[in-house]
Amino acid sequence: MTDLDALDLSADAGLLNPAWAGRPVARSTADRAFLQRMLEVEAAWVAVLARHGLATDEQAEQAERACDPAGYDLVAIARAAQDGGNPLIPALKALRAQLPAGSAVHMGATSQDIIDTALMAMAAQVGRDLGEDLRALAAALARLAREHRGTPMVARSLGQHSLPSTFGLRAANWLDAVGQAAQRLEHATAALPVQWGGAAGTMASLAGHVDRAHRAGRLDEGVTVFTLVEELADRLGLSAPAGPWDTNRMAVTGVAAALADVTAACGKIANDVLISARIEIGELGEPSAPGRGGSSAMPHKQNPVLSVLVHSAALSAPGLLAQVYTAAGAANDERPDGAWHAEWPALRQLLRVAGGAASLTRELAEGLRVHEDRMRENLDRTGPVLVSERLMAELAPAVDAAAGEPGAGKAAIQAAVDEALAGRGDFRALLRAAVPDDVPDARLDELTDPAGYTGEAGALVDRILAAHADLDPTPDRKDA
Repeated sequence: MTDLDALDLSADAGLLNPAWAGRPVARSTADRAFLQRMLEVEAAWVAVLARHGLATDEQAEQAERACDPAGYDLVAIARAAQDGGNPLIPALKALRAQLPAGSAVHMGATSQDIIDTALMAMAAQVGRDLGEDLRALAAALARLAREHRGTPMVARSLGQHSLPSTFGLRAANWLDAVGQAAQRLEHATAALPVQWGGAAGTMASLAGHVDRAHRAGRLDEGVTVFTLVEELADRLGLSAPAGPWDTNRMAVTGVAAALADVTAACGKIANDVLISARIEIGELGEPSAPGRGGSSAMPHKQNPVLSVLVHSAALSAPGLLAQVYTAAGAANDERPDGAWHAEWPALRQLLRVAGGAASLTRELAEGLRVHEDRMRENLDRTGPVLVSERLMAELAPAVDAAAGEPGAGKAAIQAAVDEALAGRGDFRALLRAAVPDDVPDARLDELTDPAGYTGEAGALVDRILAAHADLDPTPDRKDA
């Protein structure tokens, strides 16, 4: 048997998480990547201090050189994190071991400052990568909406045929959700804050260093603790908040909610493809790729695995979001006793499932196969009965007038529908018998054509395309 103690535990490859394994988000959220984020925060802080004479340039350079996570024992740090309750404590110990005595690293900071700031930096990076995938996904959906603006298909409600629609409108509705989710994610990640409050969120230690430097004449008069934090935020590409947010987790819940929105928008697309790709429906097909979709036991199967994986991500995101919100609501005093710790894995997994879902859905949409013939075939399966709503509005008044009895038309058309659904006659013939002769056959043919009753589907496609034109870089947009 394999000696588990001998295995390399430093890499999380996502073996049981194929929805994000191998995707860019897997690298940016890996343990080693997060360790690097923490080291970079520490080094950036020393650089800020050095700029104002609170540390030396040599100390800043030394801290910068010590940022390579390859020089750290990731497994040892993870195990030692149990002793202090967080990974920064052993990571900082290992960092200091690489630096000369007296380094200014971690001056005036506490573990939560580094971990929260590193998490925000990681979320900001994932947000940028996600944004690229969402823009490409939106462009693919916009193309589908334009190309199939008038492609008729049956709309379904509660799993049953409802009314005629177009595939262009379905694709536009996908685009609308993705566009809204992209906007929310951009808003949530645009100004993620650094965390810098010291041991109890009062910035007391840092303030002491600054005061002593002022008294010794080593610091410019206008430099304050807030000046230093603002410069740190600028170096890290984050924002400087009004104050520390140790137990105010709104920045985290905002990101988490936006990530869940992204996953839900992608999940809706995947669900529609999963249903539409069934053999008996056959309206859509996933992009083909060598080796994809195969079964370990049934050679004939071509499983819609992209949609399956996105669907799995959409199923897991709500629980992860609930964990983040639960942790935020359970935060107490000036440092949570467990709630903060419960937040880390949930937020990282949300970053991963959203990043994986967006990447997979982009690939799905860019290569989606649309089978117009099957859409028309399924539309015709229900036949003219599908437009009974239209027939009631258009023909009932003519029957009322001919019969001289209000309500006669509605009853006659309903009877024709009931007979046809019960298999006791052809609906077109039953309708012809129920409608006065002054309604010509040509008019009946026009009214009973499902493809002619799609309402404002085309206009809705145009409106949605216009609403999200900023996400679609296609130069020849007809809606521009």
